Amino acid sequence: MSTTASVLVPRRWIALIFIALAQLMVVLDATVVNIALPSAQRALDISDANRQWIITAYTLAFGGLLLFGGRVGDLIGRRRAFLIGLIGFAGASAVGGAAVDEAMLLGARALQGAFGALLAPSALSLLAVTFTVAKERAKAFGIYGAIAGGGAAIGLILGGLLTEYLNWRWALYVNVPIAVIGLVGALAFVRDPAPHDGARLDIPGVVLVTGGLVALVYGFTRAESAGWGDHGVIGLLAGAGVLLVAFVVVEALTRVPLLPLRVVLDRNRGGAYLAVGLSVIGMFGLFLFMTYYLQTVRHYSPVRTGLAFLPLTAGMITGSTQISARLMNRVPARLLMVPGLIIAECGIALLLRLRADSAYVDMVLPSQLLLGLGLGTTMMPAMNLATLGVNVRDAGIASAMVNTSQQVGGSLGTALLNTIGTTAATSYIAAHAAGRPSPALAAAGLVHGFQVALWWVMGAVGLAAIIVAALVNGRGASRAPAPVRSAADLPREERSAEAEPPRELAAVGTYAEAPRDDGTRGESRLVYARTASAGAYDGPDGARVGGRVQGAEGGPVSGAALTLIDLGGRQVDRAVTGPDGTYALRAPGGGPYMLITAADGHQPRAATVVLGDGPLSHDVSLSGTASLTGVVRAAATGRPVAAAVVVVTDAHGEVIGSAQTGDDGAFVFDDLVAGTCVVAVSAGGHRPAALPVEVGAGGTTRCEVELPAGVRVRGTVRAGSDDLLLADARVTLVDAAGNVVATATTGADGAYAFEDLDPGSYTVIATGYPPAAMAVVAGENGSEAFGLTLRHPTEEEA
Repeated sequence: MSTTASVLVPRRWIALIFIALAQLMVVLDATVVNIALPSAQRALDISDANRQWIITAYTLAFGGLLLFGGRVGDLIGRRRAFLIGLIGFAGASAVGGAAVDEAMLLGARALQGAFGALLAPSALSLLAVTFTVAKERAKAFGIYGAIAGGGAAIGLILGGLLTEYLNWRWALYVNVPIAVIGLVGALAFVRDPAPHDGARLDIPGVVLVTGGLVALVYGFTRAESAGWGDHGVIGLLAGAGVLLVAFVVVEALTRVPLLPLRVVLDRNRGGAYLAVGLSVIGMFGLFLFMTYYLQTVRHYSPVRTGLAFLPLTAGMITGSTQISARLMNRVPARLLMVPGLIIAECGIALLLRLRADSAYVDMVLPSQLLLGLGLGTTMMPAMNLATLGVNVRDAGIASAMVNTSQQVGGSLGTALLNTIGTTAATSYIAAHAAGRPSPALAAAGLVHGFQVALWWVMGAVGLAAIIVAALVNGRGASRAPAPVRSAADLPREERSAEAEPPRELAAVGTYAEAPRDDGTRGESRLVYARTASAGAYDGPDGARVGGRVQGAEGGPVSGAALTLIDLGGRQVDRAVTGPDGTYALRAPGGGPYMLITAADGHQPRAATVVLGDGPLSHDVSLSGTASLTGVVRAAATGRPVAAAVVVVTDAHGEVIGSAQTGDDGAFVFDDLVAGTCVVAVSAGGHRPAALPVEVGAGGTTRCEVELPAGVRVRGTVRAGSDDLLLADARVTLVDAAGNVVATATTGADGAYAFEDLDPGSYTVIATGYPPAAMAVVAGENGSEAFGLTLRHPTEEEA
């Protein structure tokens, strides 16, 4: 049985390895340095008051610059931002590892955070635009979600090993080889399939959101040590609120916003962002208290503590790759996220029974498994929803919002829960101490504070479940719509040369495709029109719709006729696409219209579009009407050739599709455009073949491909009367006309071989000893052995 392959991003699964490796590096760095912190403090003589800045410098730069980094990726290209982030992160890590004083280390940590803010969003957005097929997208996000969730636990293990067996500097140096591997792989395999725009950067938005996020993250961090009533903390949080509100106002008014509000106002994406932030509060809370519990109460070493978190990592990997990735295409996202959050809630609730002497296997192990399983099942569809259906020019900023949710949730969780836990522990010890507190009472107080904070963790995770149930609607996360091009990407249409393409879009409605030929209904999608402030299109000549008509292979369709019809069946406007496949139509006013698209060699398509006051961007994909079927046979025997690779290219040399023949040697290609194409076939044991085929319109074209047998000449070279196998002898193959066909050198076993030859007469010449030659006739049986013996002639022969 043959299959037809879709035109997809080549080598995308190899690219996923290096994208995930970069994400792992960023996630590792959030925890691996924590373990090495005491050693670094002693080595560089950093005071206790400044110790926190080793962590804070990174989190401030990372959290504050995330949205800026995401938009930079959209502007300069996601792949370019990814490569710059990798190089910068590795360089900053090397500087930090070589730090000779406090200032050098803190500066390197801030640089790590800045380049991490560029690297993390570009990695996720590359994933989002690379994997657009639902089944593949589920697997890819499952792997990515497992790494994003489990990397923190791996960082604890790695930090403990590096600190205990090498030194603290390797907690930073370890990023360099990881980055080098990621860089080499990214240069070779990572591609950015979606275009980026070159619009100007929203500088006021950058300043406001960076200042607001820095103040917010630092306020949370300072609250951990100074308390929530501290005037500095109150001032920072109030200032953060003012700056972020001002940022929202500016983004609503500016023509080219840093964060288009349509990205976060979509209920599914907004629910996903909130779910990620609240879930991270629970995960970081568990990391924080379980680290204290295992090392302070149970006296685990750093390495043993890291190993104790492995069940959490295993649970997250299982939840992401074995549950969510398998079910995401079959059930709505909320039916995965809500049960996942409930399972995580059960894992947290189990720890409410924790005591100072509780056994790890009885209490901690099952709790971590449940929490990891629940969060893994939740985080993967949440990350997918956060980037699903977003305009490709907003993929970077949508990905940055995921990382921002994680960063803010982690900072809030660490500060809030640490304050709550410490306060409860202090009160418990004060209430139960008859005199000087004993170590046992201190341990009991710590566990009590842990349990009090866990109620808040349960509240955060429960709130996440409620938000998901309320906001994430029934639309499955399985369907990743093809990216809708913005009107800013539309070239000027020949028929409406006076129309200037819009520069900014805002959500105005939806369109629903008409039923397809197979009876299924196309999905509804959000469509965008320019805001009133943009001005150039808004005028007395009414509403407009424009876009691009493309074929099944993604190329432009020129000469396609588009007709716009109102609800009364009257033609409103008509246009014909130019060489670039673009069109533009106008209507007397807003409202629903029917858009009919037809082109030679393609199936016509009708869709309902809802026009607003401004221009609407609407791309049309047309499938072909022709099919190509055939059989691959061996020229010598006429038998079908199984597992042959068949590739079809168009007249311009572009690959339309590929397939592999079944046991009957057959192949099928559907939805082709009528015209001349080239069918190329290759198979093991045969010479490749290619032939031109004229595909007829509206029917099925058949062809047969015969593959000639590929002859193989092989043999051995021996030396002297002892008949020893001779290595390193040079063997030359000459055809009947005296042309050198190929040369080879014998191996240790004296063997040589010439592959993929035409049947006919050849001469095999061996040198390196006294030369010898023999004439051979290579038949059509595929492989024949010919041996030669090299020796000096005897006196009689001489």
